[in-house]
Amino acid sequence: MARYRFELATQADDAELRTVLASTPMPGRISVTLRCEPSFFDAARVLGNQQQVIACRDVESGQIVGFGCRSIQSRYVNGRSRPIGYLNSLRLLEPHRRRGLVARGYRLFADLHKHDRSTELYLTTIAQGNDVATKTLTSERAGLPRYRPAGTYHTLVVPVRGRTYSSSSDTASIRPATANDLPEVLGFLEREGPKRQFFPAYSANDFFHASATFRDLEPGELMLAFDNGQLVGTMASWNQSRFRQFVVNDYAAAIRWLRPLANSWFGLQGMPKLPRRGEAFRYAMAAIPVVANDSAPVFEALLDATLQRLRQTETDYLLVGMHECDPLLTMAMRRKATEYLTNLYLVSWPDENGSIVPDDRPPYLELGSL
Repeated sequence: MARYRFELATQADDAELRTVLASTPMPGRISVTLRCEPSFFDAARVLGNQQQVIACRDVESGQIVGFGCRSIQSRYVNGRSRPIGYLNSLRLLEPHRRRGLVARGYRLFADLHKHDRSTELYLTTIAQGNDVATKTLTSERAGLPRYRPAGTYHTLVVPVRGRTYSSSSDTASIRPATANDLPEVLGFLEREGPKRQFFPAYSANDFFHASATFRDLEPGELMLAFDNGQLVGTMASWNQSRFRQFVVNDYAAAIRWLRPLANSWFGLQGMPKLPRRGEAFRYAMAAIPVVANDSAPVFEALLDATLQRLRQTETDYLLVGMHECDPLLTMAMRRKATEYLTNLYLVSWPDENGSIVPDDRPPYLELGSL
């Protein structure tokens, strides 16, 4: 009998999936783990409307030792809304790596794809520096799908406190949203979203209720920019700490030894301190950072207003995600303390190869839904 079995995970597997997440840190000078406490499946709602989790179970121990997720969400491609997949959260415990399990898991992904034909194209991201995953997944061997490079995605870590900037916008007025603004917000996103590749086709069901895609996002956390009474920009500060957490696993040796001294200096400067190992970062995601006509002054004004609101909370960092082709990236880069880079890929199986060819509109990924 084969040692490993691949199957669709269910709610009964929630605790084991969370254990695998906590045991597979993301490497780097600051090594972190993504946690989905208290429920993996509740947290997965932010990834898309249709969710499937493939679990790899060690038959000898009976335990799940790895998993990967397939999500489907309506997104704009070449200006048209269509279902697009997202392959994500690939995790495998160290003792079970280098055994061909990734290829076996992807064969089940292929079976699911062929069974429902929900989409012709998938997105996925691989962290820069993760050479093993990149080499394995892009090899097109053993039945793996084709990975087409689609540029670099920047996650900017912006300190909430510290250096301040003054907005250069003298036309846009900024205010928090109310629930009554939702129809106007949806109309704005419907106009502006098609200008970006893969922008989600949001609906009222995605906002301001318990099972929404933007779960835990309150209307007052969404900042709106108006010019002569017309909505011209949005940006929300999305606190996900009640269902997703980034926890420090370890620091590189130099950072570990210097952390107490650095934290003393950060405290004097009003900057956020580095958490202890095992502690979570206090952060918010910049959600739907959308500006009409890619206006840099309006974007800057929204970012200022968002940071100002967060200074009234215990949040230390605002994470802003943008593709390298986004015209607003240069403006956002001014505020970053550091950044994390991931490579975006378009993924398709041979029978769908080339069926969707995106044009040159800048790609968009919702950072809080990755």
